[in-house]
Amino acid sequence: MMEVDRKKEVINVCLDLFIEKGLSETSTRSLSSALKLQSGGLYYYFSNKDEAVILCAEEAAMRLESNLITPALKDIGNPDIMMKRLQSRADEMAPTMRFLVSVCTSKRYKESVRPILDRLADRYKHYAEQIAKKLNCGIEEIEPYVFMTITAVANYMIFAEDGIIAPQMKQVKSAISKIIERQSLGEREAGNAK
Repeated sequence: MMEVDRKKEVINVCLDLFIEKGLSETSTRSLSSALKLQSGGLYYYFSNKDEAVILCAEEAAMRLESNLITPALKDIGNPDIMMKRLQSRADEMAPTMRFLVSVCTSKRYKESVRPILDRLADRYKHYAEQIAKKLNCGIEEIEPYVFMTITAVANYMIFAEDGIIAPQMKQVKSAISKIIERQSLGEREAGNAK
């Protein structure tokens, strides 16, 4: 268990350095130094720098998911708060997203990172199901808005431009508000019928 925890800690230190310095500017020497290891000490944990990059990309995807999608699920009942917090978290997570994009767009890592992106994409439907359950609506009603939100927020983190996110978020917020309003109206009508 201790070795697993140490490996996770090592991955997080490496990821933080990749985020700070950039993929191409981060050497194995600088990674070893950040880990307080002798030059080449990185190879105790990874077979090569490429393995470190891929494991860091996977950790970046998990950070993005846990810091953006998971909290948004908790805020879904209040679209105004959800949108404000989502944009604020996206600002914080933008460097992590840009690192992930740099790995995904690199010819060197493109194929190796594909399974990470596939796993992430597979979970999007799961999140749509969770949101549909929380909003008490059909998945087909909310799924397009979940995907639209994910795409818009990802683009926003990459380009840091409000204009990229505003139209989509307005549409998502409106759709969720209508679903919540419809549910509230249905509950009031059901209460009055008793």
